[in-house]
Parts: sequence; structure tokens; C-alpha cells
Amino acid sequence: MATMIPNIDPFSIENNGERMFYQAANELPNEYTVLYSYKYTSNEHEDAFAKIKEADFVIVHPGLGYLVVEVKQGEISYQNGIWYELKNRGYQPIKKNPVEQAQNAMFAILQLYKERAKTQHFPLKIKYAVCFPECNQVTGLLPSDLDSHSVFLFEDLEKLEDKILRLFDASEKRHEQEAVEVLINKVLAPSFKVFAGLEKQIEMFNQVSRRVLTEEQERILEETELDKRKIFFGAAGTGKTFLAMEKARRLANTGKKVFLTCFNRNLATYFLHYLSTANITCLNFHDYLLKVLQEQGNETAVPENVEERGRFFAETLPTLAFDHFMLLPEEEKFDAIIVDEGQDFQEFWYSCLESMLKADGEFYIFADPNQNLFNTQTEHLKRFAISKQRLTYNLRNTETINQWMTAYLTEGKLKARLQSGMPVSYFSWETPAEEKRLIEREIGRLVSQGIQPKRIVILSPNIKEKSSLAGVNKIKDWSVGGINDSNCIRFATIRSFKGLEADIVFLIGLKKGSLACSDADIYVGGSRARFLLYIFHEKAWSLKRHP
Repeated sequence: MATMIPNIDPFSIENNGERMFYQAANELPNEYTVLYSYKYTSNEHEDAFAKIKEADFVIVHPGLGYLVVEVKQGEISYQNGIWYELKNRGYQPIKKNPVEQAQNAMFAILQLYKERAKTQHFPLKIKYAVCFPECNQVTGLLPSDLDSHSVFLFEDLEKLEDKILRLFDASEKRHEQEAVEVLINKVLAPSFKVFAGLEKQIEMFNQVSRRVLTEEQERILEETELDKRKIFFGAAGTGKTFLAMEKARRLANTGKKVFLTCFNRNLATYFLHYLSTANITCLNFHDYLLKVLQEQGNETAVPENVEERGRFFAETLPTLAFDHFMLLPEEEKFDAIIVDEGQDFQEFWYSCLESMLKADGEFYIFADPNQNLFNTQTEHLKRFAISKQRLTYNLRNTETINQWMTAYLTEGKLKARLQSGMPVSYFSWETPAEEKRLIEREIGRLVSQGIQPKRIVILSPNIKEKSSLAGVNKIKDWSVGGINDSNCIRFATIRSFKGLEADIVFLIGLKKGSLACSDADIYVGGSRARFLLYIFHEKAWSLKRHP
């Protein structure tokens, strides 16, 4: 059987004449290639829409050449140089001359072949024909540009190859396979694909992500504008940090004095990078308290002892600060306080924050109970007698990463706004050396595909010197830096990267019995990945919520 391009069900062809010819052509020997509905362009007209033309069929044979066939269904007549077709019991002029259509296509194909093969010669014959598959006889005289061998009727479809051979007058076939391959692959049936490299995919994803985030951010802030005190509950990726920063920016633009705070120092540094205005103070909670008390001459020293230091930050420092702010004049307090990652704050710390705020001040909290890494009880947030809103759309991660995250949610739902995405990749290891080799291999694959190393963040439950990358400052040719370094692969602990995000995350060092590998830690680490997530875990231990 012939190679049909496209290879379709003949009964999907509405035109009965074309369907009959397609079925007959399909029965030609396998040396033939038959193209149906071949589109080409012509420079005869200035109108761009008029340039697109079509040949009903192009039949190619490596020992003959090619034949263009124009098919006309029904009864046809030719008088005084005009073609007619029988319609509604009368003959009506055909808009296009079928012989000219076949001729034009034949010469257009030849010209395109010469251009793409970079030659002035096609080594085989070229022919054209007109087929009337619903007719079985011809009367009268044919025009000079059409002979009997170029007219195909119903009976010719039964022995189509014989008819083609007579038309080509082929006593012998000389194969020109190379020329025919150029004709088919570069002229009649060229192939192409539209794609984006992995680096470009990430760029396009981030562009869409920014647009979606901006639209959702605008909607939420406008809908909640009248709420002067509010708690926003949302899982990772729901845009809490960006909402908090934009809320701070809008309030500051109205002249209000704003305090934007959090528990994580690295997140506070991120705030400072994007918010540079005199009206906004960006510091993590404890650093701000220390700064204020020390500026007031209070010799507040952080204890050396680990246990005492924990009690100092949890109780002593907030209590000292509370006493200070309670005595502060109203005009020296903040007009608005915004807390990001509010689930990290103990209940009494909110009392301390309230003491910093004017009586009629605005107070906003953004929290994710699923990210409770520090064993703080978040029920008090739900008991606060202020307006609450749940954020349910994931605006950061691909759909596949969002599905992975959903298994770790302890409360709330999370719907993806950014569709598709590559699967989460899992790699098991038995020794740290094996994990290191796997990490190096996968990073090498990514960079070889054009990924910029700065897009990659390696997150571990432990500091680097206690991970499989201890002592590693380079992975192959690419530097490994810290959380605030640029133009390199970054390494950070899961907890220090909390509230931040990266295009590609390597979540490493997950192993049995580690207190730092809780569900909350895995959820926090994996949810930092916008586009690609790689998980490296000890072979003896399977992820509790492995899909």
C-alpha cells in the first residue's frame, strides 16, 4: 500500500470524489507516496489570502517523478474555454479551471524543489491530470492542454497504477531516490516542531506566574481593603509574602508608618531587597526588639547557653519589649503592622506586637498552619476576634508540584492556577557519597540543557557540613554558594529558606529517624520549588506520602 500523507480515515473526507480517489490511491504499491490536500503559496496576487492554493493530490514515485491530480466530483462539461459543473439540474461555471489548478501546482512544486534542493534540474518527469471519479466516459474534443492520458475516470481508479504508467509513458523506471526524498521531505511534506528549551520554559512559566500573581493579588487586596484587621490563612504558594509586601507598600504610600516583620531573618532580608521606603520598617521580630531596646540604653544581652537563649527569645525579650512599647507615646507607634509566616509566632508575641500599634492601627497576619516547623500552637490565631480569609489558589508552583504538596496539607485546600509541569523526580541512595554523585549528575544534566546554575537551590535538613556536600564549593564547574549569593548554585537549610522560593529545588538528605525530616519540613522544602522538584532520600526509608 502507498504511503498516505496525511494517513486518515477516507470517510472523514466530505467530498465524495476526493474520497473515492483517496481510497484508490491508498491501494497503489508501497513505492508510491500520495499527498492529499497539499497547500502551497503563489505570488500571483498581492492579497495575502489569495496566495494560499491547494492541490487535491500529489502522487510521487522514485522512478517516475510526481503527478498533480485535480479531482472534480459530479458531471463536468467544457465549452468555449469555460468549465461547467452540473448543479441543481443545470450547468454552472466552475470558479477555478481544474487544468490550470493542476498545472499551477505542478510548476509551483517544481520551483520550490529547485529552491530547496539548490538546483535547476529535477531528474524525473512532472505531470498533471484531472480526475472525474463519478464519470465513466468522455465525448467531444479535449482542449489542447489536456489529453486522454491526463483524464482519469471511474474505471481508471480500479487500475490506477496502469493509468499513471501510461501517463508517464514509462517503459522503464530509473530510480532517483535522493531527489524524491528531497521532494517529499523538504517540499511536499516538510516536518517541524515548535518547542522551548528548559531555560525558556522556566522564563515563560515565570512570566505567566507573575501575571497570575498580580491579578490575584489585586483582587484580594481590593476585596479586603475595608478590613483594617485581618488574618489570611493560606498554604505555601498562595502568595502570602507578596500580598504582605504589597499591602505594606500601599499603606506606606498613603503616609502610614508600617512595620513588616516575620520570624525568619532571610525572609526579612528579602523584604528589604524589594521594599525601600522610609515609611516601612523591615526586620525580623526578635532583631527589631533587640534593636529598639538597645537604642534605648537597655543592656539586653543574648545568653550564650542554648537553653537560656531559647527562653530569652521566647519570653524575656518579648516581655521587656512589651513593657517598653506600652509606655511609648501613641504618636511614636506604628500605624500598621504586617506579620508574614504568622504561624511561627507564639501567642504572647502578638500581645507584644499589639503594644507597638496605635489604638486605631491596622493589623494583618499571613499564616500557613501546615508550615508549623517550630511546634508553635496556631489555634490562638483562629481565636483572634478579627476577620479571617482563606487563600486557596496556588500561584507559585506547577500543577504537578501542587499535587505533590496537597498530600502534606493538614488543613485547607489548594488549587493550582498554573497548569501542567514536569513530574516530581525521586532519587534513592544508600550512602552520602552515592547521594553526592546523583546530585552532581542531575545538576550536570540541567546545566547541559541550558539551565542557569543560579536557578538551582539545594535544600537540606542539615547545614552543608553535615550533608553529603560537606566541603563542596563547586559541583563540576559551577560554584556552590550560600542563601544570599548570586550567579551560583545556592545551598541552604530547609528552615532558613522558609518563605522564599526558587525555580528548581533539590531537596536532599531525607533519611529515616531525622527529627528535621518531619512532614512539615518536607512540605516546606518541596513547596519552595516553582518549576522543578528533585527529592533525594535514603533508600531504606520511603517517603511517608510518596505519590
